[in-house]
Amino acid sequence: MVYQTNTAAVLYQVRDLRMEERPIETPGSGEVLINIRATGICGSDLHYYLDGTMGPLKLDPRSPMILGHESSGIVTQLGPGVTGLEIGDRVAIEPGRACQECRYCKEQGGQLYNLCPKMKFLGSLRQGPNDGSLRRYACFPAYLCHKIPGSMSFEDGALIEPLAVAVHAVNRTHVKQGSVVAVFGAGPVGLMTAAAAYAQGASQCLILDINPSRLEFAKKYLPAVQTMAMPKVSSTLEEDEAQQQSANIQKAFPKFQDVDVVFECTGVETCVNIAMYLTRPGGAVMLIGIGKRATVMPIDIIVSRQINILGNFRYANTYAKAIELVKDGKIPLDGLVTHRFALEDTLQAFELAMKNSEGVIKIQIGDF
Repeated sequence: MVYQTNTAAVLYQVRDLRMEERPIETPGSGEVLINIRATGICGSDLHYYLDGTMGPLKLDPRSPMILGHESSGIVTQLGPGVTGLEIGDRVAIEPGRACQECRYCKEQGGQLYNLCPKMKFLGSLRQGPNDGSLRRYACFPAYLCHKIPGSMSFEDGALIEPLAVAVHAVNRTHVKQGSVVAVFGAGPVGLMTAAAAYAQGASQCLILDINPSRLEFAKKYLPAVQTMAMPKVSSTLEEDEAQQQSANIQKAFPKFQDVDVVFECTGVETCVNIAMYLTRPGGAVMLIGIGKRATVMPIDIIVSRQINILGNFRYANTYAKAIELVKDGKIPLDGLVTHRFALEDTLQAFELAMKNSEGVIKIQIGDF
C-alpha cells in the first residue's frame, strides 16, 4: 500500500506521546527512503516514555523526538549515488550512524564503531535528539539498510536489531562447541542470546528469570534449554546470599557446576552478583543488561577465580551474520512477537508495554 502521509510517534515529555504527521523526506546522497513496515518497542523506548531520560540526558519538550529503532521496511526511493539497493528491496535497518572518521570507526578494521563518540542512534538523545523509526517513512544511509531474504517477514526483519545485540555479545566470548552457558533474563535479548550461544556451539544452556510465563515460553522457543525460576529477593544481595543462590542453582542443575559463560541480560544487581559465583574459574560474565549506574560486586571472587568480566554495547558488523543465522535456520524467531499494533494504535501498544503483562515477549507496531 502506498501512503501519502507520514504518521509518526513523537515524544514530548514523560508519557506525552503524540501521533503527528511529518513531511516525507527526500533521500540525500547515499540515502534511501524506506516505507517502514515493522518497529519493535525496546526497553529504551519504554524508558524514555516513562522517565523522559536515559542516563544524564533529559528530553526537552521544545525538541520532541520520534521514538523507535528496531525496524524493517521497503526501499521506495533511491538518493544520488546509491548502489547495491533497488526500489522494492526489503531491508532491516541498522539504527546507528557512526562518524566513520574517529579511531573507533577506523581501528581494528572498523570493529569498534559501536563505540563512536559521535554516534547518532535512532530514537535516542545522545548527540541528539535523534528522530527514530516509529513512523511510516524515513530516510537512512543505504549502507545501514541490510537486505533480508524473501523467507523472512517484516517482523523478522525488525527483530534483527535485538538479535544483533545477542550475536555480538556471544561472538565476544569464548563460547565454542560443547560450552556450558547460563543466561539471566528471559526477555527478547536473553532468549536470543541463548539461541545465539547454541548457534555458536553451546551444548548446555540454563535460562533464569522470576517470570514463570517467560520461562514457559523459553522452553517452547528453545526446547533443549533448561529453565529455573529465580526467587524474588531484595534489590541488594549480601555476599553469602549470592553464593548460596549460586549453590542452589548448581544443586538443582548438576550439569551447571562449571559454567563457561554467564550472560547477564537483566541489569539487576542480585543477578550480577550471583553470576560471579556461578561462573567457573577462568570463565566469563558478559554484562548486557543495563541497571544501576553503580553495582557492588565480589572483587575477591572475581580476582581469585580469574573471572573475565565483559561489557557489551549494541553491536558492530553483526547485522549480516544475524540475518544469515536466521536464514539458515540456526536461530529461530517464531513466537517472539506476541502482540502487534497498527501505527495509529501506538499509544495502546505503549500502554500494554508498561503493564509488563503475562505472555508479553515482544510488541511490534506497523503495517504487517
